[in-house]
Amino acid sequence: MAEIKGYVRPSPFEAGVGPQIEVLKAAGAEMLFEEKLLSGEADRPALRRALDGLGTGDTLLVVSLDRLARTTTELFYILEEIIRRGASLLSLKEGLCVGADDAETHAGLAFMRDLGLIIDFERVSLREWQHESIEGTKARRERGPYGARRRTDTLR
Repeated sequence: MAEIKGYVRPSPFEAGVGPQIEVLKAAGAEMLFEEKLLSGEADRPALRRALDGLGTGDTLLVVSLDRLARTTTELFYILEEIIRRGASLLSLKEGLCVGADDAETHAGLAFMRDLGLIIDFERVSLREWQHESIEGTKARRERGPYGARRRTDTLR
């Protein structure tokens, strides 16, 4: 029998995973897999358990794609595993369903490919902006509070 399994991961912008859990339960999640720690590490045991527990016809339910994966590449690997297991992914925020049904898979994967290009562009742009901002701040500190011009006292 097909099951709906929810996955939650803490966000640095939310106080806890409570709101995510409520949304997933309201959307029909029968079983929840919860990461306990907010971490930049690749090891996420709850996600591994969720993926390992997926069978044909099951659905992995997430509030948002950013709660499932940190990068577009990671998202594609996770999607590939979900589809290989005959299951589906449903992301509520994006309204995206990618899965075992051929129509869903082709349309969803095309959307994911396009979304990945946009996300990568945004990430590169943000990193460039951040780097320029840091370099500008360093340059202003080196010049001092009054800029590059130094006051010379000619009257003595």
